[in-house]
Amino acid sequence: MFSKTIGFCAGLCLCIGGVSGLPNAKAQEAAAKSTPPPKVLVMDVEWLKPGKGGSVHQKSESAFIQAAEKAKSPQHYVAMQALSGPPRSLFVFSYDSFAAMEKEHQEEVANASLSADIDQAYAADGELLSSMARNIFTLRDDLMPEPGVAIGTMRYMQITRVTVRPGHQGEWEEYLKMLRSTLDKAEPGRHIALYQSAYGWENGGVWLLMTPMKSLSEVDEADANAAKFREAMGDTNMKHYRELAGAAVESSQRNLYAFDPAMSYASDQMVNADPTFWKRK
Repeated sequence: MFSKTIGFCAGLCLCIGGVSGLPNAKAQEAAAKSTPPPKVLVMDVEWLKPGKGGSVHQKSESAFIQAAEKAKSPQHYVAMQALSGPPRSLFVFSYDSFAAMEKEHQEEVANASLSADIDQAYAADGELLSSMARNIFTLRDDLMPEPGVAIGTMRYMQITRVTVRPGHQGEWEEYLKMLRSTLDKAEPGRHIALYQSAYGWENGGVWLLMTPMKSLSEVDEADANAAKFREAMGDTNMKHYRELAGAAVESSQRNLYAFDPAMSYASDQMVNADPTFWKRK
């Protein structure tokens, strides 16, 4: 697996597949269509030393992109910069299955030139980092169905990280179903992809609720719709909903991230959806 130091969707990114070989206008039209979220997300986080973000980190990350372009690597990824919390960057890879993840890993290992270039890029990038980690999540659309979005047109990602108390997953799953059902009534345009941790650092009981956004004005809209959500839920169900959360949730944290095209090795589909934004300068 193309090991670009990454960390914890979103993402991104709900789909990073490619569409190539189409005339420009048709490519943009196809790329702008909604695509479902991937089944497997590999999400890496790079925690940055103070003063080592921005253009300094972007320059370092360009070595990974150049290595991938040189090798014509099919393993695309999307980068995001944290707008809240400690300074950090997320890099998100998507796969249809673990078998697909294995296939790309084997291809990378077999490419000695690519591996050498990646090792060299890691050595330089590591000077900017205080820590890094990798986590792998699987889609749980059985609990929260999500048809997907035109991810290439999105600019931000809201990620809510929830840790569920041991032995309380049943209450958590009931909570999620109530959430999705009520959102379908109160905010039918609200997109949330639900992921459960499969592997990673401190991964036990960790879930992600990932909401892509075109603009941060959507945060204002969601806050303004809080009353509509409570009305759609009803007083009795709202009481039960809160009880479920109290019983199931050990901790939760919500953060905002902005997509960074300069640090992304984006697929043709992403680029064709909005070339002005995604094509690296």
